[in-house]
Amino acid sequence: MKLIKAVRGTKDILGETGTKYAYINRIVEELFNSYGYSLIKTPIFEETDLFKRGIGEATDVVEKEMYTFKDRGDRSLTLRPEGTASVVRAYLENKIYAREELSKFYYMGSMFRYERPQAGRQREFNQVGVEVLGESSPLLDAEVISMGYHLLEKLGITDLAVTINSIGGNDSRVKYRKALIDYLTPIREELCEDCQRRFETNPLRVLDCKNETCKKHTETAPSIIDSLSPEEKDHYETVKKYLTLYNVPFVENPKLVRGLDYYSSTVFEIVTNKLGSQGTVLGGGRYDGLLKQLGDKDIPAFGFAAGVERMMMLLDDMKQKETDAYIIWLGEESREYAMKTADTLRKAGIRLAIDFNKKGMRSHMKKAEKLAVNYAIIIGGDEIEKNTVIVKNFLDRTQEELTVEQAIERIKK
Repeated sequence: MKLIKAVRGTKDILGETGTKYAYINRIVEELFNSYGYSLIKTPIFEETDLFKRGIGEATDVVEKEMYTFKDRGDRSLTLRPEGTASVVRAYLENKIYAREELSKFYYMGSMFRYERPQAGRQREFNQVGVEVLGESSPLLDAEVISMGYHLLEKLGITDLAVTINSIGGNDSRVKYRKALIDYLTPIREELCEDCQRRFETNPLRVLDCKNETCKKHTETAPSIIDSLSPEEKDHYETVKKYLTLYNVPFVENPKLVRGLDYYSSTVFEIVTNKLGSQGTVLGGGRYDGLLKQLGDKDIPAFGFAAGVERMMMLLDDMKQKETDAYIIWLGEESREYAMKTADTLRKAGIRLAIDFNKKGMRSHMKKAEKLAVNYAIIIGGDEIEKNTVIVKNFLDRTQEELTVEQAIERIKK
């Protein structure tokens, strides 16, 4: 019988990868909670029109990458390709704006895009992200960018570069669009096929093209910063001022536009040189017009998303222990005491492994070595009589006889 394998573009998360995945989610939860964010979980599929209207029909995501299907009621549904549109839909549908002036959400989960599988990006991929709705201050922009940078630092990811830009509001982009079209028209036929198509639908995306010929042609393109209004320039300058205040190193990139149509004003990416050409780990920006577009509500918003698989790739040199200690029990008479001790230690927050089958000391020690634990807790007949355990410390090669309560204190230290 033929073995059924995972579909191309999907991967199982287990073993060491599962440990990294859990670790990232734990750090995300701790950090985002410390900034006052609460968890939001949206459905994994939505009405297709949500993404067409939200992301933009002229984007590569909507045109070429979405997993769209008809259900049995002949409704067009799409597996979510990103998280922002779904969060905005939930915010509007549940009228959260009527209950609170400022809403701060974080999310984590699977996204789906039909594209060529590559390192750090599959057709089913995982993201963590944040969305803040109800605040237009540039101070928020700087704080959220700083939080994204802090997240990657907290995970131990190094060689980070923050790139920022401002693409202004609708009026500024209309003005810039004309200047950019005037610049690109004489060289239109020399652009790649995708950019010739973008020339008609969204010429700003030409600036973001990874094709070397297109990159060369846009080196001297006009800067969008020159098209910003005085208020937009002031907003951008304030963002930069507070990023400096938060000790976030950044560089300006006037060609950074991001790949989704809903962005406005501040946009940013955090990249690393450790992933080659696909170096973006985290990115986002302001999307003040999206709530008007989806729900006729004039509410400003800012957010970002980070690829979990890419973060996991950057944790290759990071050893995360799944287990603190391993219980060694010797003889049938020790089994019950060992199981009771294991339950007590786990309730105290100690990550513990125990074998259910009787083994000799040598076999137990081999297993403890394989688990790479710091401590072994040894239980035999003498320990049962005295209501104690032997704690062997693999770090300093010492061992001592302790009560279970004392063992908990020692291991937690």
